[in-house]
Amino acid sequence: MMTTEINDTATIALIAFTLLAGLILDWLVRPRVRRWANARHRIVIESIAIALGGQFTFWSLVFTLRFFSGPFIDTATLAAWQPAFDLAVVLAITVFVVRLIINLIDTYLRHRQIGNISLINNLLRGLGALAIGGTLLVSYGVPLGPLLTVIAGSSLGLTLALREPLANFFAGVQIIASNRVRPGDFIRLSTGEEGIVTDIRWSDTYIRQLANNIIIIPNSQMITQIVTNFSRPEPELAVLVDFSVGSNADLARTEELVLEVARTVLAETPGSVSTFEPLVRFNAMDTASVRFTVVLRGQSFADQFLLRHEMIKRLHERLRIEGISLPAQIVHVRSNP
Repeated sequence: MMTTEINDTATIALIAFTLLAGLILDWLVRPRVRRWANARHRIVIESIAIALGGQFTFWSLVFTLRFFSGPFIDTATLAAWQPAFDLAVVLAITVFVVRLIINLIDTYLRHRQIGNISLINNLLRGLGALAIGGTLLVSYGVPLGPLLTVIAGSSLGLTLALREPLANFFAGVQIIASNRVRPGDFIRLSTGEEGIVTDIRWSDTYIRQLANNIIIIPNSQMITQIVTNFSRPEPELAVLVDFSVGSNADLARTEELVLEVARTVLAETPGSVSTFEPLVRFNAMDTASVRFTVVLRGQSFADQFLLRHEMIKRLHERLRIEGISLPAQIVHVRSNP
């Protein structure tokens, strides 16, 4: 009797230890490994850590039922539970594989700063659901051959009925595969719309304008338009600021002052490339003015507006202080005979 009690106590202790180990691995160790891998851009390790969510707890339960349940659950009950037990194991493995594939792609996109692409995520989730559903059907002995035959036979009708959605879907796949644009890119379409690509979905591409409006463009139209991508090959861009002074101005002194102001603007304005050496190019003149262009450099398309604003404001003030004349307005007066 004493031996039986000791054995039961040891079994309970082993069960508690196994379950506690699974919870510790799942809720303490796994998140730490995930954060470590994320900080060091270890995509595979991070994806495995994400896919293992809940797995340690599940397998500790499986281990407990498989090896330590004998003294507490009779053999007949275990035999009755065996089919459900086997199905749960198969599903756990399938879910882990599906989550691992999805997270590998999602983690890769995130570390490449491509952003969230709904088309890829939803497609992977749909394929994952099909894989899990197929595993369930096979586990219950449902033949997949006749089901696949029915789906193949109805595919022509479905293709005709869903012609437009399918055209947009495959156009979205083409946009992603060709890497023409990706979330986070600032683009301008040939029709004039411009903004930041926020998402590529099943049928549409979403573009957020600087005014915070959303432009929704069907993917089939997106691939037929001429697109200017201001984020490729790099987001930095030249910022051109046109200005003019009076025709009698000292151009050498003007150039010196303009460069001095431009360096100050680049050094103090957020969004500028402070290491860039600005340029001044005189490009035209007439009887009243000499026109020139100041070349600055911004970190992204949206930064050009503040740079241009600061350059014009500071340059106008500096030229006024230095006494360099601005173009005089010529007014033509005509008297009636």
